[in-house]
Amino acid sequence: MEQRNFYSALAHLNDIFGIEMKDEAFENIALHAWDHIGNKNYHLYNYRGECLNSRLPLPCNVDIIESVQGAGQDVHRATGEINDRLYQTNQYIENAIEKASNKGEALYQSGHFLDYTMEDNTLVFKTAQRFVSVLYKGVIVDDEGLPLLNFKEVDAIAKYCAYVTLQKEAMISKDKSTWEMSQAIKQQWQFACDDARTPIYLNQNEIDNILNVQSSWDRKRFGLSFKTIR
Repeated sequence: MEQRNFYSALAHLNDIFGIEMKDEAFENIALHAWDHIGNKNYHLYNYRGECLNSRLPLPCNVDIIESVQGAGQDVHRATGEINDRLYQTNQYIENAIEKASNKGEALYQSGHFLDYTMEDNTLVFKTAQRFVSVLYKGVIVDDEGLPLLNFKEVDAIAKYCAYVTLQKEAMISKDKSTWEMSQAIKQQWQFACDDARTPIYLNQNEIDNILNVQSSWDRKRFGLSFKTIR
């Protein structure tokens, strides 16, 4: 799938609607439209860091956190010497099963989920932790730090910029026809936005993965981490 420069939406805006915008104004409005569409071309990262006082600063390119996990698998635990030995045995078994069953899925990582909160770009944990694995997505951008677009995103962003520009003009001039035109283009933007959210093409592997999720019989068990990606 061909990826286009972010500013191709600005050229499309001028070609289709005859509207010209300054670069700074275009970037502000177009990035808002792109964020509203929700399509983001990601690279998947697996970051393992050491906590200090139950806090873990994250890399600066984190956009979406997929999972935050500690080492080892979840095992129910009770008190008492016998139960302690049983816990160690069960933990060994669970770790062995985990190692044998890990199929190397991109969104899957070994470990158990941790409770955390976010403070700026730092994870704060409710219990003491040492080494933590964070699976996250970082947006792929061009040399200018702007996202690449497909042709449906280019069209949707251009229509959003046209709608915002005409609406602003109508509010300043109090001109009814300009307002009506902005609302007509708003409807075009809404349709184009919905269209841009759908994949251009789904290959057989992607369809198979979707059907695997739909036909899965996995069930969540109380107190144990449930991973939707297997």
